[in-house]
Formats: sequence, structure tokens, C-alpha cells
Amino acid sequence: MKKILTGIKPTGSGMHIGNYFGAVLPLIELSKKYDTTLFIPDYHSLTSVHDGDILTQNKARMLREYISLLPKNVRIFEQSKIDHINNMAWVLSSVTPYSLMLRAHSFKDAQNKNSDINMAIFNYPILMAADIISYDFDIVPVGKDQKQHLEFARDIAGNFNRTYGVDFFKLPEPHIDETVMTIPGTDGRKMSKSYNNHIWIFDDEKTLKKKIMSIVTGSEWLDDPKDPENCNVFALIKLFASEEKQTEIAQKYREWWYGYGHAKLELLDLILQYFSEARAKYQALEKDDNELQHRLEKGNHEANEMATQKYTQLMHIVGLWK
Repeated sequence: MKKILTGIKPTGSGMHIGNYFGAVLPLIELSKKYDTTLFIPDYHSLTSVHDGDILTQNKARMLREYISLLPKNVRIFEQSKIDHINNMAWVLSSVTPYSLMLRAHSFKDAQNKNSDINMAIFNYPILMAADIISYDFDIVPVGKDQKQHLEFARDIAGNFNRTYGVDFFKLPEPHIDETVMTIPGTDGRKMSKSYNNHIWIFDDEKTLKKKIMSIVTGSEWLDDPKDPENCNVFALIKLFASEEKQTEIAQKYREWWYGYGHAKLELLDLILQYFSEARAKYQALEKDDNELQHRLEKGNHEANEMATQKYTQLMHIVGLWK
């Protein structure tokens, strides 16, 4: 079975519906065919998060979210628990051209913002390369905006293989889902944290209802017929409702008694039903994280075994170990 790897940086801002349908659900589908691993690149968070308590909280929230949603066959591990990952990155830096780093989107974005660029931002792609190629994964799902990370990892792996005359690092293939849906936010634009138009999956029911009731709709009166296909609420309903339920609600839109408030309440019920198991698990993990810790320990151990085997071979190839 081919091995697949993806990583999600702990931002701490929570998971919204767009994240779920854009990244989590596709990963769940991939896990039905591949040996699937999700890693938490917490070292990468240090490029911008310089408060230990905040980083700890960010990781804890994100881990609860993903463990609540992902099936148990998906391996989860923490980057910072891999013993030799930074040593691996240092060796890779010795075969990485300076000119390649100058082309990195993360570095260019920091330059454009005139920010004080730290060396972690500059070296970000090298550590990312180590994350990708230290475990002999075959496939890496990436969004179009993240494709450069994988391209750099392949370039760096190729540089090492050519420099030392070996066929050592596997060059993983990208998996880009061209059919990823654009999920509308509460204002009709693409759901995004930067637009503040998102709907969090794990908010309490009262907060979730308030957010859903704020969705922008048309201005028709209650007794006016409405077009479901031109409605932000119905666009979200279609994500969660069966075809039969969609047809039923679409017909209601055309009735004189059915308003946007009714549709929003139906959307709330559908979301609560769809995520009921995950929301219950999330709440349980907030009270007792034993299951979370057990799953992390298992994932960290398995990932460490893979990385250590690769690192041992690497050290012999470069001549540091004999």
C-alpha cells in the first residue's frame, strides 16, 4: 500500500466548514486507499508564535479537532517529537542553493510585508523538505498555493541524490484535488478566517446558531417565493443534506410561508446532525485527553522509527558515522 503524508500547522484559530470540506474530508477519502499520515509541524509555528502558552493551546485545540474527525487508521504525529528532524534539515541545507531559498513564497511574502524576517522563515522550506522526505512517503496532497513546498522538497532530495551519487531520497508525487469545492461564507464570499465569514465546526450550539443566523440572504418578504439556487444558505444546506432533503427544502423556498430564517434553522439542524459524533468526541477530549495522548504516542513512535532508520542511513552516506 502506498504511503501518503500531509501536514497542518497549528494556528489555534479553529476548524471551519470550509477547512473540513476542502482538506479533512478529502483526507478521509484518501485514507480508505492509502497508508495515511497527518503530521503537526509545530516547529514551523515558531516562525510567528513566540508565546509558549499560546502554542500549547493551539496544538491542543487542533489535535482535539483532527482526532475527533479522522478515522483511527490515520496516523498522527508531532514534528517536534521526531528525534533527528532538525539534524536531517541541517544536512539537507548543505545541498540546498541559496538562490532556491530566495524564490520561496514564504520568504517573498515576508519581504512584501516589510516584516522583520527571522531565519526560521528563510529556512522554512528546508525543514519542510526534511518533513516530507524523511519517511519515504509516496504521495503528498497539496493545494495549488502549497505546491511549491513539495517542488522544493523534490529539488532538494534530487540535489542530495546527485551530489552523493545515490538513489536515497524518494521523490514523492503531488496529489492535487482539482475538484475542491469553494465553500461560501456567511457573506457569500469564499469561507475564510481572513474574511471573518467562517462557521466553526466545534463552537457551542448557541454560538453556532448565532453565526448561521448572520448569513447574508436576499431581501424578499416571507410570503415571496425564493430561488434556492441563488441563496448562500441553500448552498451550505447542499453540503449536508441528502438529495431527497435538498429537493424538499428547495420546494419550501418556493412556498409563501417559508423564509430565510426557516432555512437557517434547517441548516443548523443539518450541521449538528452531520457533526454530532465528532462534536461529542471533541467535548469528551476536552474533559479527558487520554485517548488523544495514546494516539499521539503511537503515531510519534511509528514516525520516529521510520525517520530514525532514514537518518542512520543518511549519516553513513555523508560520512559522519562509520
